[in-house]
Amino acid sequence: MLRRAWRSAVEALLLALLLGTAVAQSASDEKQVAEGERIYADYCWTCHGERLRNPGGGTTFDLRRLRAEDYPRFVNSVMNGKNQMPPWRGVLEQTQVDALWAYIRANSDRP
Repeated sequence: MLRRAWRSAVEALLLALLLGTAVAQSASDEKQVAEGERIYADYCWTCHGERLRNPGGGTTFDLRRLRAEDYPRFVNSVMNGKNQMPPWRGVLEQTQVDALWAYIRANSDRP
């Protein structure tokens, strides 16, 4: 009986720790997405559209189409520029690029 009570207490503690970590991670993710949205509004929306929606279609890439595995391509394009997109190296720090990525992924059409 004592062993069962001890096991239940340990399981409850582990569950509480896991849930606490998940909640903290979720809050951290939400903060990064919000920061990415602010950076997007400052640097990206004029070409890529408000809230990732380019109403004119135009020549800019639809960022919502990026997949999780496109992260290296995204970083390279942001830092070094591509076609008409200027390079943002020296303007944006890697943490800002990661926040942009979090915002884009949170609003992506693809997994």
